[in-house]
Amino acid sequence: MLTIQWQDEITSLQQSLRREINKISDSSEINIIKHICINNLKSKLERLEEIEKILNIEKYKTVFIGTIGQGKTTAICHLFNLIGEFKVSKTLGGKTKDVIETKELLSTGAGRTTICEVVLKASEKTYIEIEPYTVDEMENLIFEFCDFIANKDNLHSENKTIISQEIERAIRNITEIKITSKTVYDGDNKSISRTDLGKVLFDELGLEGLKKIALNNANLECRTYKIIEFDNQSQEKEWIKNTFAAINSVQLKEFAIPKKIYLYVSNNILSGSNLYQFDSVVDTKGLDENPIRQDLQRYIDSQDTICLFVTPFNAAPEANIAKLMGYHLTSKSKEFHHRFVTLVLPHKHEPEKTNGSDGSWDLGIQIKKEEIQATFRHLNLDFFPENILFYDSLRYYRDDIVKLNDIYDEEDVQADKNEFIKAIADVVKRRRNILLDEIKSIKDSFGKIKNGDTLTGAETQAIENAVQNIKSWRELGKRVPSFVYQDFVDKYLEYYRTTYKAWNTKHAIHRNFGYYEPRDIDIYYDAKVFAEGIYEDEMLKKFTKEAKLEIENVLYELISAHESLKTLIPELVKEFYILYDDFIYEVGTAIEKELTRKLSPHSEDSPFWKALISEKGKEKKKGETFAGNVCEIFKRELEFEGNLNKFFQSKSEEFWKELINKVLAFFGQK
Repeated sequence: MLTIQWQDEITSLQQSLRREINKISDSSEINIIKHICINNLKSKLERLEEIEKILNIEKYKTVFIGTIGQGKTTAICHLFNLIGEFKVSKTLGGKTKDVIETKELLSTGAGRTTICEVVLKASEKTYIEIEPYTVDEMENLIFEFCDFIANKDNLHSENKTIISQEIERAIRNITEIKITSKTVYDGDNKSISRTDLGKVLFDELGLEGLKKIALNNANLECRTYKIIEFDNQSQEKEWIKNTFAAINSVQLKEFAIPKKIYLYVSNNILSGSNLYQFDSVVDTKGLDENPIRQDLQRYIDSQDTICLFVTPFNAAPEANIAKLMGYHLTSKSKEFHHRFVTLVLPHKHEPEKTNGSDGSWDLGIQIKKEEIQATFRHLNLDFFPENILFYDSLRYYRDDIVKLNDIYDEEDVQADKNEFIKAIADVVKRRRNILLDEIKSIKDSFGKIKNGDTLTGAETQAIENAVQNIKSWRELGKRVPSFVYQDFVDKYLEYYRTTYKAWNTKHAIHRNFGYYEPRDIDIYYDAKVFAEGIYEDEMLKKFTKEAKLEIENVLYELISAHESLKTLIPELVKEFYILYDDFIYEVGTAIEKELTRKLSPHSEDSPFWKALISEKGKEKKKGETFAGNVCEIFKRELEFEGNLNKFFQSKSEEFWKELINKVLAFFGQK
């Protein structure tokens, strides 16, 4: 919360700014310098409102984002005390023994991961709540599973059906179509024989027969429960571990497949945990082939969220993470780097094995941090070195079993947790201090404007020259040739083809009219991102890079050449960055909406969607492929009656003109 001192200072400054704006506005003649002053002060007012909202955030969400299977869930469990001691069977020295191991309460089995996003919150009592898939959505997943069974032995990569292990496990549990194992003896030799009931049913009944049995077994209409509370009939940690695993793998017949799981944890479990310091901790669904997803955008844009981008030590920053962070960090106006953390997860003494580390953990960590920072600089991305953090949840545990090494104790483990949580608190503190310093800067700048002298003739002339220069950039079509937009559809469709490689993924997207929620796929949002440009040297960001730099240079020349303007123009530079980011977003959003319109209606009544859906199983002519055919159908639709390439150009030019007009309005010009 804000201290009273700063709350009062902000309120007082806001009142002074409003009085000065009214004073200048009430004067008989509003000349160019008065326009600049008024708009400068209005920008300060708006910024103060933003700062006040941010400083009033009591508790932040911490959101863990990372590629599937990189250790997000394990790290979360250890950091927030969601671990316990459990008896397990282990093979040690060639013999199977029962041992006591430390296990994560959200563990889902070797090599497995959570089926959906998991939100952790401190609570008075322990319970689990789910946001379920609808019956129709689960039916679609079952049909996809049946296609997976039918195409299991297909070796052709394009026709091979791909389904996530988590969805497969869930569907096998709700349909009771499982894989069984038995030991087969042949004299002194023995082997394990595995039988897939799904394959047996498919061979006997065909695809439609398999689907019928699967739907009947699933009993989807009866899966209506959403909440299950701790029953006090067992140990609380054991209940969380077993119940979460059952919910995650859909072993409970009353529960649907979860889209999101909320775990509310009581103080009995959280004693000594740091979870209370945060509004919530979110374990997002793992990244796969397309890391730039709309569900993550909501967290990334939220001012009350610290985003921790999880990456393995050796590959840091891992490709998916670099792509996702790069897309957002190219925005200069949103200060994402204040809330972004790169969380590196070392594994099995990797820091000590780093070249040049001489076997030292600390030196290996420092070398890796410098490598990561160099990568960000190479990508031209702002990032605080202090926001590159490291945490190895199993650093002090034995290699053979998950049990504390005899030379360490719980204090060593807790010290690492405390150091990490303090580092997250420091991210918030650093952000707060930057904003408090900005309040001082706004106050100082306001004082200089209020007491400033009238501009000299040379300064006024410089502003007028700058205005004319900016006006010359109003017509983007005169600066950016039309041919750069002409292959947008082709490039977008190539992106679609290569991003979602498996035919059944494309078919699932078509069957759901452009969306596929189990993997957070949205082709309309993808088109927005692609049109904007994932990196600075792609699509719209690339097309307008020269124009953007030219406007920046015009503004910076005013600042560097004229002392009096050093107080007034920097606010406009900040405003320009906001306007440019808004321009990119507006064009991208227009593409998203236009694509949605062009591909409507989103139903099987649409000849377009019907044609895409019917490509599954359709006999192909020589040289044809499933992917090639569906991309050709898309291309015809997107270039028919209102070519999307031309739409992209017209919206870019329209919104660029609006951007320039808003910049000119700062000077009181049109």
